[in-house]
Amino acid sequence: MTAKNIFLSVAIPTPLRRLFDYLPVEITDHRILQPGLRVSVSFGKRKNITGIIVAINNKTNHPRHKLKKINCIIDDKPIVNIEHLNFLNWASNYYHYPIGEVIYNALPILLRKNNSITDYEYYYWSLSNKQSSSDINSKNISLVQIKILNYFQKNKTPINEFELYKIFPRAKRSLLALEKVGLIKKETEKKLENSTKINKRSIKLNENQNTAINKILDLINTNSVFLLDGITGSGKTEVYMSVMESVIKSKKQCLVLLPEIGLTPQLIQRFKDRFKVHMAIQHSGLSASERLKYWQDAKTGKAKIVLGTRSAVWTPLLNPGIYIVDEEHDLSYKQHSGFQYSARDLMIVRANRDGVPAILGSATPSLETIHNTEKNRYIHLVLPVRAGVAKQPKYKLLDIKNKKMHGPLSQILINEIDKNLKTNNQILLFLNRRGYATHLYCHHCCWKAECDRCEIPLTYHKSNNRLNCHHCGSSKKNIKNCPLCASELLRLGHGTERIEEVLSKIFPKSNIARIDRDTTQKKDSMDKYLSKVHSGQIDILIGTQMIAKGHHFPKVTLAAIVDADRGLFSTDFRAGERLAQLFMQVSGRTGRGEREGMVIVQTYNPEHQLFHNLIKHGYNYLAKSLLKERKCSSLPPYSYMALLRVEAHNIEEIKHFIKHASIQLKQLSKNKLLLFGPIPAIIEKHGGRFRYQLIIQATNRKILHEHLDKWLENLEKTKNSKKVRWSLDIDPQDMN
Repeated sequence: MTAKNIFLSVAIPTPLRRLFDYLPVEITDHRILQPGLRVSVSFGKRKNITGIIVAINNKTNHPRHKLKKINCIIDDKPIVNIEHLNFLNWASNYYHYPIGEVIYNALPILLRKNNSITDYEYYYWSLSNKQSSSDINSKNISLVQIKILNYFQKNKTPINEFELYKIFPRAKRSLLALEKVGLIKKETEKKLENSTKINKRSIKLNENQNTAINKILDLINTNSVFLLDGITGSGKTEVYMSVMESVIKSKKQCLVLLPEIGLTPQLIQRFKDRFKVHMAIQHSGLSASERLKYWQDAKTGKAKIVLGTRSAVWTPLLNPGIYIVDEEHDLSYKQHSGFQYSARDLMIVRANRDGVPAILGSATPSLETIHNTEKNRYIHLVLPVRAGVAKQPKYKLLDIKNKKMHGPLSQILINEIDKNLKTNNQILLFLNRRGYATHLYCHHCCWKAECDRCEIPLTYHKSNNRLNCHHCGSSKKNIKNCPLCASELLRLGHGTERIEEVLSKIFPKSNIARIDRDTTQKKDSMDKYLSKVHSGQIDILIGTQMIAKGHHFPKVTLAAIVDADRGLFSTDFRAGERLAQLFMQVSGRTGRGEREGMVIVQTYNPEHQLFHNLIKHGYNYLAKSLLKERKCSSLPPYSYMALLRVEAHNIEEIKHFIKHASIQLKQLSKNKLLLFGPIPAIIEKHGGRFRYQLIIQATNRKILHEHLDKWLENLEKTKNSKKVRWSLDIDPQDMN
């Protein structure tokens, strides 16, 4: 097929914010040129880069003889349909990020290469029908192969090869050997029956849960957005599953977002217990092959439930029926580097475009979400009581001024821990700082151990005897004496390692576990820790915010916030909201079973109004108070914000670029936008680079974006724009 008047607009992963026109090649097979196909193209010095056709036009703004031909078409069919492509294009326009980079980030890693999807085949393995015990005995097979055969005998249904590799990491050679001697067989997924079975609900729902479910199901064929506002332990997941049951029965798919990988195994198991359907998982802990396989399962409609973290928002579905964002307030839904999108916000946009409902679930909804319910943009569903026999915990504000302390723990808290241990209960201690000591300080000459690249204090980690920077990740050997005066250095401040050491000395017979980024680096380590907690093998659990979100610990009767003062005096206008959310999330981990729970809050500011409002009136009361403050100050959600971040090794180049950018925007906007800055970032130096920012604010979203479009065009053409790193963050959540 010859195409003389056809021009292909191709998205290419490049920082340039536009599409690139190419000429088609002659097609000799059955394939048809259409948007969504991947093509191999030459771009600059790169001769073989993967792009995707976004549009096919009959005209171009460039002379035809200057256009290159594509090298080849990679796919037989589009890998994304036109609706999903339009969604990606919307995201590119809203976040002012290059369309090629947006699509590149939305695809599984293996599809960013020039290989066809058909190059990746996946199999299910099962016992051969001809197999018998005499056959097994007559074969010369290894001990590992015998274990594999035994596993097949216990699991009668065919087993996905990825699941086998998790249980038997080096099973590939053994599987091929067993296939060769006829003991097992492999099948493609197309030959397998895709059954759907839903188990009966194991618990009885309360009136509030039933009301929420019925309201959602009444509007299940609309693009309504629901806020499921339920206190911790109120049974939000049961509401999700009841709605999903109806969606799956109507032969549609469910997409569920979770804030953390650590929550995924727990929820996967709950869903597996309830739904005997094919599920697709999407998170960074999977291999590239697994992610591609699950992506295909979702795209073809085979997977009825898609469950994943932030990036799962890009997963294409054949027949969407419901979109769910659990813990919708969580900061991890916002990407903080590169393409800085909000998965929660994109999920709402996607639901609107696909004509299906979205559920935002949280015990501590974001102020933006609460504001949208007040404006009747979202439907507010409330679960005010805990499900089952669980009751709300009691609170105790503990003033630790002039109190006897064991490291970061007061004697009063130690006594409470001892009481709970004697009654065979579990204890959870929360401190959002890992490591042993947060500062190394010389009492004689005032020298401080700081990161050379960030100029912030280094944290001492006793487990590996090193000083680590928690911002840029750099590390160096620990030192005991001051490099200036040779005096012995003091270790100030406390982290989770310090708590673990203190408790190990006071309670040597107790099983203590620490869950933070340092102890959960190995694959499945988080899942193993959680299994031990649920089985009662752990008495005291110490952790950072990884343990504060969504986990169900029915045996925990005491939760303690070791340092509740962090965030009380921050310069970030969202600090109060974040602290309140964390406070309530940690509190929600206790008293979830039959036994009553208590929350102890260690603070030097027991009179602070934030604590009293939370304890006496609850989160929603405080949220409305914070919204009034935001309204008086014209801060989001009563205004719209963008943040220009600029960084470079040379501070003068930054100042020149950002000052020029500020002047340009002032001239373009003609005072329709409010500009704050340029100012140094809160942490001015990071990874050896100085950082400045410009805050851009408007009372109207449309006006903000119109001016940003014109401004960015000019910024790209600025002479020193390539001498600095700069990025634009739309709806920023972190002002650091």
